[in-house]
Amino acid sequence: MKAVFILVAIFSFSIAHADPYQIFSDNGKMGIKDERGQVVLPPSFDALGWSDGSFSVIGNVTGYRMNNHWGILTLKNEFITRADYESLVYAGADNIIARKRINPAQIKTGCVNLLGEVKIPFQYEGISIHGLRAIVFSISQAKYVYGLTDLKNNVLIPIQYKSIYPLGTLRYAVENESGKIALYGEDGNSITDFQIDSISQFRDNKAIVFENLNQGLIDRHGVIKLKSIYRSVQINSENKVRVQPPHEWLFINDKNTITNRFSADELIPVNNKVFIIKISEKYGLIDNELKLLCPVRYDQLTPLEDDFYLARLSGKMGVIKSSSTVVVPFDYDTLYAQGNVLRAYRKIEGWSLIDNSNKPLTQKNYDWIGSQNQNLFPVINNHYWGAINVTGEEIVHCVFDSIVQISSDRVVVKFKNQYGIINTHEDWLVAPQAKSVDLINDQLYSQQESPNIFLKNFNGEIVYFTENRLEFKENFFLEYLADGTEKTIDYQGRTVNRVSPPAISNVERIFQSSEGMRGIKRDDKFGFIDERGRLRIANRYDDIGEFHEGLAPFKLIGKWGFISTSDQVVINPNYEKVSNFQNGLAIAKKIGKSGVIDRKGSPILTFQYDSIQFLPNKKFLLFAGGLRGLADENGIILIDPRFDFLSELGNGLVLVGIEEKFGVLTTSGLNIIPIIYEQLTFDKKQNQFLAFKKSEWKEIEIKSKGP
Repeated sequence: MKAVFILVAIFSFSIAHADPYQIFSDNGKMGIKDERGQVVLPPSFDALGWSDGSFSVIGNVTGYRMNNHWGILTLKNEFITRADYESLVYAGADNIIARKRINPAQIKTGCVNLLGEVKIPFQYEGISIHGLRAIVFSISQAKYVYGLTDLKNNVLIPIQYKSIYPLGTLRYAVENESGKIALYGEDGNSITDFQIDSISQFRDNKAIVFENLNQGLIDRHGVIKLKSIYRSVQINSENKVRVQPPHEWLFINDKNTITNRFSADELIPVNNKVFIIKISEKYGLIDNELKLLCPVRYDQLTPLEDDFYLARLSGKMGVIKSSSTVVVPFDYDTLYAQGNVLRAYRKIEGWSLIDNSNKPLTQKNYDWIGSQNQNLFPVINNHYWGAINVTGEEIVHCVFDSIVQISSDRVVVKFKNQYGIINTHEDWLVAPQAKSVDLINDQLYSQQESPNIFLKNFNGEIVYFTENRLEFKENFFLEYLADGTEKTIDYQGRTVNRVSPPAISNVERIFQSSEGMRGIKRDDKFGFIDERGRLRIANRYDDIGEFHEGLAPFKLIGKWGFISTSDQVVINPNYEKVSNFQNGLAIAKKIGKSGVIDRKGSPILTFQYDSIQFLPNKKFLLFAGGLRGLADENGIILIDPRFDFLSELGNGLVLVGIEEKFGVLTTSGLNIIPIIYEQLTFDKKQNQFLAFKKSEWKEIEIKSKGP
């Protein structure tokens, strides 16, 4: 008892005073100096402090690393334990969470004190300490099960539950196999039944609870202060709270009949069977019959393949099924999914690859693992680059300055500041050299030697070279010559096609062909030639466009009109701006306003709009005064420009919005769904609308006693 008192006293003293020690490095080894700069521990260790990267001295005790393992020593350089541990993390008071290999196949977690004595034996998969209690978890029947012990490993809550987490004020949330939570005290006795979906930390002796997707309020004795009927509850003071009834999502058909409704902040379809729901910044899952699949408790939910979901909970990440089964425990700081492989990061250990059942794929941890490129993941270890495959095998060892490029069986690397190419067996295909190289495919690479680009095969033979711009395709590449010629070349270096511009003298520019005509610029004027290079329309215009539907825009004396392929002026140049013709109509601008004209130049939509856009179904989107409207292909106004948002749905209906409210009209402007919803989307597969309606906040006084 006396020894415990001394340790606690030393710990209290160390907390009350700023840590006077600092780490220093010499020749790659670490030591400790005091506040006067005097060496306390000589620099003879790989690392000092704790394996999570933190450094502290507790009662003249700290951790050290040698030969990639951890131990405990004093500042007198006395080894309290050998370096036998995979990791050591200081957990407050005289507690150190340690991980130790107990046999070649197993690593277990326990707790030791500052004297190296075992407080909690090495029999658990993980431990987290909270005051005088420890949450522990093990594996049972291929699942993680949680329990609560004291610091002498006396079991207070049996190790059989789906999860346990602390709530403060000596209270714990215990989740059973059905996903329901009960409130427990630190003595291990239950305070409530298993009826809660999730629960917050306690504040002013009250906690917010989720039950059946709604929020309520209980006190630390389990007494209900507010029934769980609200979307959100905010604790303002000891006696007052603000509440907001649930927001509603309505399922509405095209007759404005509400077919179903659901209370949530967000409703996000995953597929035709599952929705992600969000309530008060927490996420869960429901099925297409709006029945709860997974409790609303997660800080993030992202759908993966095969009914897996990437989830974040209390700052940690894991993977769950839609049934709420945890398949990867919430033990990671970062998780990235690519197919059935996860890049996993823990601050204590670094990066690794796991599968979606938490099976380790890599044999060791890395400083960094990048996203998958082809079949490889680039990795960094001890500042050197390599690559691993999807099974976690390091097939390119970490000895390179960088990984520059990866193809299916080739890797461009930088090695000792030179560039080369290896295969996945680490054979050099292109020896390291000063010039940078780029993979074209598994047969060729390119090398820039100004002004030329050389294409070479892996026998070192030059397949092609040029100083022109190249564009690489799957089975060929294109070369663009200065005179406008475009060559198509196969990967044996053979020219398979050549397209040269028409031969015409003194031309400054030749434009792209359209309807058999090419625009040209000569002597600062514009005209047209045909595909054989014959002048068809003399270069006398100030500017031109392309031919569409037999007409091309031309500009003369600052105004635009249209000419035919026979150089006849079909529409006089009266417009400030024109579009190409589509479906016999063109958009034009006159005196700063837009309208629509036909092939004779007659207006079918008068010049009164700020702008007009063609729609794919031949209709026109109208803009006036910052608002939107709709006209048909005959110039008939269907909906006057009076909406901030307008989107035609293709089924005779139009989604419209004004002042952040949304509704639905017919294309003839008749009201179908009133413009009262904060969000409104259309599900084409189900032929229904999903509408969102917000609720308002109000304040409620809480009785000091009783429910």
